[in-house]
Amino acid sequence: MEAESAVEPGRRFLEEGEQVLPVAQESAERKNRPQPLPRVQAQPPQRSNHRGTRVLVVEDEPTVARLIADVLEDEGLHVDVLLDGREALERAGREPFDLVICDMKMPGVDGQNFYQSLARARNPLQDRFLFVTGDVIAQQTQEFLERNRVPHVAKPFRVEELTAKVFALLDGQLSRGGRLAAAKKAH
Repeated sequence: MEAESAVEPGRRFLEEGEQVLPVAQESAERKNRPQPLPRVQAQPPQRSNHRGTRVLVVEDEPTVARLIADVLEDEGLHVDVLLDGREALERAGREPFDLVICDMKMPGVDGQNFYQSLARARNPLQDRFLFVTGDVIAQQTQEFLERNRVPHVAKPFRVEELTAKVFALLDGQLSRGGRLAAAKKAH
């Protein structure tokens, strides 16, 4: 029986009993044809320097909250999820978190009030804060984000965009305003 290799297209094999022998190439054209490179599966970057980092996710949509938590936990972060802004504000005031990810529009204490409360209390989390919002079109939201220069990710978001901003904030590479903190590095 003669068969073509699925791994090396154009390469044929001849089966004789239990042995499989390669069949000689029939033309110089096939010999000179470049062979495809083997596929190498990309590995996600290792972020062990952030393993155990505490993140507070404040999101009133349980499905979105769980997605964010799952993604960050897969990266080795410790994530607390709260669906209520008021409860989250209390926890942020008494527990040591390294980063807050917060929805903009929530019942009760919304994202804007949550952020402003941290800023009034001079809580350092105000500088490690990321909004995840589906409301980037509203004028009031745009003005708030621009005035306070708080980084955000628009819903629906790509996981890669979320993790890139999270780790940039944790590494101190992303300043409020969502820009890379090149000035910080220069000093």
